[in-house]
Amino acid sequence: MNLLDRSAAAVVQAALTDTPVVVVNGPRQVGKTTLTKRITYPGSHDFATLDDEPSRQAARDDARNFVTRPVDTFVIDEAQLEPGLFRAIKAEIDRDRRPGRFLLTGSSRLLAAPDMAASLVGRVETVDLWPFSQGELEGHTDTFVDAVFRSPVELIRNGRTSRQQIVDRIVTGGFPEIVSRQPNRRTAWFDSYLTTITQSVIRDISAIERLAEIPRLLRLCAARTGNELNVSAIASDLGFPGRTVDGYLELLAQAFLIERIPAWSTNLSRKVVRRPKLVVTDTGLAAQLIGATSSTTDRPGGPFGQLLETFVANEIRKQLTWSAEKPSLWHFRDRDGAEVDLVLEHPDGRVVGIEVKATSTPSSTDLRGLRYLADRLGDRFHFGILLHTAPEATRFGPTIAALPVSTLWTPVT
Repeated sequence: MNLLDRSAAAVVQAALTDTPVVVVNGPRQVGKTTLTKRITYPGSHDFATLDDEPSRQAARDDARNFVTRPVDTFVIDEAQLEPGLFRAIKAEIDRDRRPGRFLLTGSSRLLAAPDMAASLVGRVETVDLWPFSQGELEGHTDTFVDAVFRSPVELIRNGRTSRQQIVDRIVTGGFPEIVSRQPNRRTAWFDSYLTTITQSVIRDISAIERLAEIPRLLRLCAARTGNELNVSAIASDLGFPGRTVDGYLELLAQAFLIERIPAWSTNLSRKVVRRPKLVVTDTGLAAQLIGATSSTTDRPGGPFGQLLETFVANEIRKQLTWSAEKPSLWHFRDRDGAEVDLVLEHPDGRVVGIEVKATSTPSSTDLRGLRYLADRLGDRFHFGILLHTAPEATRFGPTIAALPVSTLWTPVT
């Protein structure tokens, strides 16, 4: 497979021109190292990876000497493996605050490390790198998030992606190694990936007592992806205390394996449900964990609905890395049954509601949640979209439309 361009690369390059430390965070095997080797640096640069034991030992033995390099940019791959570096980097930045001094990559959230947060506050910009977006796989930058706030009517077009093609995209996911493999070779890679995550990334974040239970916990998350997070139910299935499960879920989030989409807290209703929504960050991984395949996912009673919602949430989150518009991502539900799967709230107060239905025959009854938001938000309600698996686009009034899922990655022309 030819190397594909990453839309986040432009964000990283821009950050290097005005920020002393740039961090590229993301899951293992998502292409962070490849990105750092393919971007254009503003001057000379050097590269070291802490996956290499001699480099890691050198960083541990003399962090100050390790980070002092006669180059414009020093790239440190997997920087989370030696947290002691962060204070040495701070000292270097305090001595010379030129932009682009350091580019760090990490397979866990570096800013979650106390030393990192305390040492580099005000000196760092973080760019999240996720598995390939659907637009990246097709060779272009996805612009749905920008378009829905700037000119949503331009999105109202028929699509050309069949329901089965959507299923295939979902069960493939976006990890570079997976999209280049034949389907019958993907299970072996995912099995190896889970072992690496458990024995390397999670262990490096925290010395937990029940490390061997992490794959089981991740499978329980995959079975619940796209649903509200019920920690008590997961704890019951695991046989662990709820507080322990909370801590383990935080580790999975730090390793970029799950995301918790917060509940939208508004004054629309006093009965708003406060639980976050649980999302496994790659639908290929989620499908593998629950045994879903291209031929079984869309069977009656299958996981297509929850995987589709997860897929949409992940595609939007990826676009938030590089979109010019910077809305925050939420979900909404109240105890009276009003629900919108995803809510994008712009800093200027405008709101876009997104409902996801695994149906090929969308109807006006599927728009209940979007109309609830529209009625109560008034002028703040910018647009509502029902994403479905049919190819037809249908308008339901001036600010609501039912659109094909492929609208997420189809270029606006």
